[in-house]
Amino acid sequence: MSAQRESAHWGFWGTLAWGLLIAAAFLALQTVASVVVVVLANPGIAADDVAPLLIAAVSDGNVFAWSIVTTTLVCGLAILGVVKLKRGSDLRGYLCLVPVGRGTLLKWLGLLAAFAVASDLVTVYVMHRPVVPESMAPVFTSARPVWLLWIALVAGAPLFEELFFRGFLFRGFEASFLGPAGTTIVTSALWTAIHVQYDAYQLATIFLLGLLFGAARAASRSTLLPMAMHAATNVLACVQAALYL
Repeated sequence: MSAQRESAHWGFWGTLAWGLLIAAAFLALQTVASVVVVVLANPGIAADDVAPLLIAAVSDGNVFAWSIVTTTLVCGLAILGVVKLKRGSDLRGYLCLVPVGRGTLLKWLGLLAAFAVASDLVTVYVMHRPVVPESMAPVFTSARPVWLLWIALVAGAPLFEELFFRGFLFRGFEASFLGPAGTTIVTSALWTAIHVQYDAYQLATIFLLGLLFGAARAASRSTLLPMAMHAATNVLACVQAALYL
């Protein structure tokens, strides 16, 4: 906690401004990566045919994986650079990259497991939906190689998204009028907003999951904890896809 208090940060407005720039870069890179993968997969393609293929590529596992890998590398480095630009800051303190005890880790993983079981029960027996979201089924079945998609989901997505939402944004917003509770809600809503491939029910589930990640971040003062929880969540999603698709 002392490292976090001593590390300077950009404050609410600075965090918001830099956050918008990083989000814009994220969206731009997603588009660029998608175009590159589509063009490489279709040599000699006419310019007029790129747009229809890009629309279809939303469900393409290879496009999905490479867009995550690209944004993780570039935007992850951008976050580190923005933190270093702030005089008096240090990466570990600013982004709360501190380990947690085994007991704390097991406690929050247990809460995550309970959430996952409850969510799947509601999804299957109340909502009568498949465990694997219909929008993600073609992503998993079309990925070649499938291990790249697993790496992107289990390592890439948790790394960038937690550094950004529960690391960079959380640090700047928490010290403002939002406080820990307001920041948990806001960052969960923003995190939910980037999952455009899902429908309203799935987005609601993601929002609740984001609240759990945010609560873990606020309670532990560590971004590594929600990062581990996020990775565990995506491992479960990959295993379910392997079993049911």
